[in-house]
Amino acid sequence: MSIEWMNRVWAHSQQTGSALLLLLAIADHANDDGVCWPSVARLAQRARVKERQAQKIIKALADAGEIEIQF
Repeated sequence: MSIEWMNRVWAHSQQTGSALLLLLAIADHANDDGVCWPSVARLAQRARVKERQAQKIIKALADAGEIEIQF
């Protein structure tokens, strides 16, 4: 868990609702370098959304520049 990354989300993100919850779930999984690899199922569970909705939110977060996805 990274309190530092969660604090950054609270301080800088413009997201609301489910997108904010999902972003906080991602931040909660981040290491000190901000890198994480939680499953979509885990993120959906944490944000209390369906997996398909989580996938859509993750894409929207990437499009908004809130996260970077690397393959």
